Amino acid sequence: MSATKDREARLAAQLRANLRRRKAQARRLAESQAAADTTDPAAAGGGKPPSGSGDEPQTPQS
Repeated sequence: MSATKDREARLAAQLRANLRRRKAQARRLAESQAAADTTDPAAAGGGKPPSGSGDEPQTPQS
């Protein structure tokens, strides 16, 4: 095989490997975002419950 053909074959293999890696990375990102979307932030301990949920402390009105 000529040097040009060798180089083209190597580049094609690298492109295929990059494509597989990027697809896998995108799949993992989509899965983690989907999992985060279904998690209630208050239940996960990551934030305040939504306003008006009845969990806020009552302050006396003067």
